[in-house]
Amino acid sequence: MLSMYRFLISITLYTWTVLALPHRLDLTTTTSLGGFALPLPSSARTLTRYSGRRAFVQQAIRDEADRGAETKSVLSSSVDPKQEKDILKYLSSESSNSDSSLLEQFQIQGWRWHTKSLARDAGRLQKLASKTEPKNAEILKDASDFVLGFNMVGLHKIEATLFFPWMREQLTGSTLDKPELYAGFSSAMDALERDRKEVASLGEKILEKSLLACDSKAPQSLRTEAIADVEDGSQELQNIVQRMMFIEDTLLVPAIGAIVPVREQKSFNKKVVRKLGLLDSRIHLVGMYETVWEDGDLKEMELFEQVIPGFTRRIIPRWKRKLYQPKTYMME
Repeated sequence: MLSMYRFLISITLYTWTVLALPHRLDLTTTTSLGGFALPLPSSARTLTRYSGRRAFVQQAIRDEADRGAETKSVLSSSVDPKQEKDILKYLSSESSNSDSSLLEQFQIQGWRWHTKSLARDAGRLQKLASKTEPKNAEILKDASDFVLGFNMVGLHKIEATLFFPWMREQLTGSTLDKPELYAGFSSAMDALERDRKEVASLGEKILEKSLLACDSKAPQSLRTEAIADVEDGSQELQNIVQRMMFIEDTLLVPAIGAIVPVREQKSFNKKVVRKLGLLDSRIHLVGMYETVWEDGDLKEMELFEQVIPGFTRRIIPRWKRKLYQPKTYMME
């Protein structure tokens, strides 16, 4: 009943917007807020698919939302504000005593770019779901298999077995004599672990829904709703990964750069690459490259060129054509 109530309000808002401001409403496109869309409840999405006015309703809801508040809510750290302040104060002190930025001193950039590529792929999966119908739902399953069964699983394999335990040990082990920093780093790692588990659980649900969307024996209404659930779930997954990146880039990556010697970081990075496997590493690297260049952040692009050897960068287009695009063409 609550979903239906929201849906009726959305239709009312849409009608008022068209009548009052017809020249300001672009009925052919939808917008998002800093990369974060505001999804309709799945029941409302299913109804709007049948009526053919789904995009219009989404636009009205987005126009209604408080955009600034939504962005802040999505990105807000779950670390205690006082502990976060203690970490930032420490990082500021370390940065002022260093000749290079703490980000440049961080040597495991592939992990950061892998996380960014998952956020990007979740957004691309959401867009694909928004224009998918039951008759062509097979491509949605293929895309979900890549985004979640390959990209997310590959990232989580590294984080759960190698990276998070190592990072926690490095950050807490070096601050045993500084209780406030020890508590702050422990809190930040706890937040990451919770979010990673939430992402993994959500990924499994999305994969299940993508299978249901392809089930020709299921009623079309259920298949349509499953597609809407994939869209909603993908958007939520992107939001959580973005929240994780906020914690990582703001608190933990600079801390590793300040605390762990470069040589030790590079040695650990080799373990990460071996864990991914040679073939998978190539595909992941293409996804990282695509993400960095799509973002257009000049510092990240420069860092990518510094970290990835020239020969490897030159062969990325071939890997993209031969390995990456056959798995991701439907999201292009």
